This record gives sequence, C-alpha cells and structure tokens, in this order.
Amino acid sequence: PAKAPLLLLEPLMRVEVQLPEKHVGTVMSELTGARRGSINKLQPLQAHGQRQAIHALVPLANLVGYASSLRSLTHGEAALSMEFAHYAAVDMHQQQQLLQEMRGY
Repeated sequence: PAKAPLLLLEPLMRVEVQLPEKHVGTVMSELTGARRGSINKLQPLQAHGQRQAIHALVPLANLVGYASSLRSLTHGEAALSMEFAHYAAVDMHQQQQLLQEMRGY
C-alpha cells in the first residue's frame, strides 16, 4: 500500500482588533508579517468615531505574547478578541522547519 504524505495541521484563530485609525497600518503589518496571519476584512466602527476593526486568521502558535505586543504598538488603545476558527495545513517550508526542530537534524 502507498504511504500518505505527512501533513501537519495547526489551529487558526479568528482575531478581531479594534483600534484607532492611526495604528491600523502598524498592526496590519505585524499580523501579516511576523504573525503569519491573513487579513479578512477592515471595518470602520461608526459608533466609535475614528476607530477600525481588523478581522484576521492567525496561527495560534504565533499569537503567544501578542496581547502585550499589541498593547505596546497601540499605546494601550486597542481591544483584542480571538476564538478558534479551524485547523489548516502548515505550509511545506514551515513544516520542514518544524520537523528539523523536532528531529534535531
């Protein structure tokens, strides 16, 4: 019988960040760069004046320490919420790095 290819899954979190417009670019860069997230939607919050809501999917492993980082980036002006979304396959490059770390070679 043929062997199935190895496939690692990681939990993705649905993240919402509510913040003033002046911090949107910095926070979006952080989410899509270092945190390997993908932005789904940027939504203005009418009831809150010059505020926006960023909706994104981010791997759970990359959210460790994110609340503190977000607080620093926005000078405490952002609100963060997150919930489990689903599992997704880890990209091949990341998967190879993880396997090397686990095996030690």
